Amino acid sequence: MSGDAEGRTVDRRHPVSEYFRLERWEIPPPPGVDALSDSGGRAPVDAHLRGSGGGLRTGGLLTSIDSLGGFLCGLAVLPEGIVTTSMMATISQLDHRGPLRLHGRVLRRGRNSVVAGLDVVDEGRGGLPVAAATMTCAVLDPGGMVPEFERPCPTPMAPLDPGAPGPEEFFCIEPGVGPVTRLELTDRLRNPWGILHGGAAAVLADVAACRAAQAGPSRPQPTGLVAAADTVLHYLRPARVGPVEARCQVVGRRSGRAVVRVAIHDVGAGDRLVTLGSVAVLDV
Repeated sequence: MSGDAEGRTVDRRHPVSEYFRLERWEIPPPPGVDALSDSGGRAPVDAHLRGSGGGLRTGGLLTSIDSLGGFLCGLAVLPEGIVTTSMMATISQLDHRGPLRLHGRVLRRGRNSVVAGLDVVDEGRGGLPVAAATMTCAVLDPGGMVPEFERPCPTPMAPLDPGAPGPEEFFCIEPGVGPVTRLELTDRLRNPWGILHGGAAAVLADVAACRAAQAGPSRPQPTGLVAAADTVLHYLRPARVGPVEARCQVVGRRSGRAVVRVAIHDVGAGDRLVTLGSVAVLDV
């Protein structure tokens, strides 16, 4: 929970986190130890979130990582706020039984930024490693949003919505194929600062990279099944206006693996570049 400029209480739960049903909790240091809290999380692998790899789509996995990492970094800088500036994730397993369990720790707390390390395992497969990620958040002035947290801070898992749409529909991603994919920036995709949620950009990068890999220069027509894996994203500027467009270039292919450069632009804000990254796309 938080308060606005008039001191009113505002619910900090977010539709993006609720869509992936991420449960989060703070792991405080032992009594008497001067250290920052760790964080834990758990996310089910609901049927409508499974991708071609058999498990949670990588865009969804990155969204949960971003949500838990942002939660962790936010706790580390209270009463200031944070925004994600970069994320690097290595994906070791695409087929998940679930639920997935996440653990985050602060690697560095600086004056202007926080670096966090996060690991993801598959509880349904005896703790099989799924992903390892590093993310950096910039520290910012929260303005009128004065944080108020019960410590240690828990966020329960949202209930399953039996009518929940697939990721493309939920994230307002237009249908299509090829190197350009567009997202309409609706209010539910904005974070508390009013800009495109970092997880929404990650989902867009996943979908766009897969579409580009399926119909790249050596594949004039979409063919076969692919899934996004290792991903690096740099959040350069906030996307505030929309629509948001991901423009992709397949920069290499080898042994069932394509590397796709993804440039995300805020078309309505002078077409400025807001996110730049690369995604490894695998044939599955």
